[in-house]
Amino acid sequence: MTFRSCLLDLKEVLRVLGGERTRWFVLALVAMVILFAQASRTRLTTDPIVYAGISRAIADTGDYLTLRVGEELYYYKPPLGFWLAALAIKVFGPTPLAVTLFSRLFGLASVLLTARLGARLYGARIGWVAGLALVTSYLFMHSSITFRLDSMMIFGILLSFIAYFSEKKWGPPVFYLGVTIAVLAKGPAGLLPLIVAPLHAYLYGDRSTWAKNNFRWLVWSPLLLVPLSWWVYLFWHEGTRPLNMIYNELFRTRGGMKSTFTSFWKIYFLEFSMTYWPWLPFAWIGAWTASRSLLNLESDRQTRSAAAFVLMWIAIVLAACALKKAQYLRYIILALPAISILSAKAVVEIGREKIFDWLPGTVAVLAFIAVIFLACFPPPPVSSQSAEYAAMAEILNRRLPPKTPVSLLKLKPKRDKGVILTRPEKGTSVFFFNRPIQLVSVSEAQERAKTERVTLLIRRNEVRHVRENMPIELLFAGSLHAVAEVGPQ
Repeated sequence: MTFRSCLLDLKEVLRVLGGERTRWFVLALVAMVILFAQASRTRLTTDPIVYAGISRAIADTGDYLTLRVGEELYYYKPPLGFWLAALAIKVFGPTPLAVTLFSRLFGLASVLLTARLGARLYGARIGWVAGLALVTSYLFMHSSITFRLDSMMIFGILLSFIAYFSEKKWGPPVFYLGVTIAVLAKGPAGLLPLIVAPLHAYLYGDRSTWAKNNFRWLVWSPLLLVPLSWWVYLFWHEGTRPLNMIYNELFRTRGGMKSTFTSFWKIYFLEFSMTYWPWLPFAWIGAWTASRSLLNLESDRQTRSAAAFVLMWIAIVLAACALKKAQYLRYIILALPAISILSAKAVVEIGREKIFDWLPGTVAVLAFIAVIFLACFPPPPVSSQSAEYAAMAEILNRRLPPKTPVSLLKLKPKRDKGVILTRPEKGTSVFFFNRPIQLVSVSEAQERAKTERVTLLIRRNEVRHVRENMPIELLFAGSLHAVAEVGPQ
């Protein structure tokens, strides 16, 4: 077999894998490889471990209407993600794979819905590339493979937008179902379709059927009472306190207008530019061409309508980001499907027809190679977070009665707040140890050690400093925490 014949065979394989039907399976395969590879090794830190602790408490108590981090009531996020994670914990046990399962599944569904929406706006090829751009963007991948609520919210929003553009009878109820999922996943940000869709319909919709369409959508609008019922429940049992806490968390400003603008520019333009490669140049080109189409009054109505929808989506998300008290890059994830569609538009317009002679097939071959490589050459065994905390839990269970709080000895204060227990620490103890946690000082541990052996949890980077204050016996040292004992002296 000659090199030329091998090359021709490879081209034929790429052509078959890139066929109109096959490439959608390729996209799903790529998304599954990216989102589910090494799922059992997921590390849970910061917000994800807080969410995991809340979910385990729900799974253990069966109380689905009370969200707690240890003994602290938690009002900042709605319950849907915690309910689903609690269900997964009941089925698979309290493991990182269980609590991240639905985040990954909704991430996979979001990729496919982004492809569907892109195909609806600009054609099947642009839709396919949009799905690929979304799943290979660092921000989306990083949020979907851990326990965050973003992928669930994105799924609900995309479902609403798919229903908005549908002319089927199921359009209105599915639209409100998507809003319900998005709002119950992460709160007010899930209301985005209720802003984008009516504004787009008013500016670029078919005015001849305006009254008829309005009636159809208004008939189903009472479905919005479903997500609203969660906050009604909180108000009924806790008064205005939960709503005030949510408001202060979302909108309380600090630092003045200049500080807010500087932070906004740094985070949502400079930092985003550093994480969205290799799609960033195409995103800018796509935004430019969409803006020109929107401003060109000679463009056909469908082209201007699609451009307005995507640009309006991004603009509203950025405006909402600017209103938040604290600003983090992950907040822009709400606009990532729209940005991915613009990126895909530029890729296909630059590559034209030739790009689909090899792109889907090449992506498929790379995905198959990645699957084979992971199966045949798994990463070397390393101490995972789950294994470390499982070992600590076994030690604590032998030394402490069930449900007895574990004592955490901390030395380093948290900014101006002094030495306090953080939510991630509370979540870690509940999720991995199935017991609450309490803070002790060096003097308290020394006083207790005069009459009994005291089992302590210590932050790994503070072990040396603790030893300078009192003699401890190190029982197990993980990457973040260590278990130690101090006995009668």
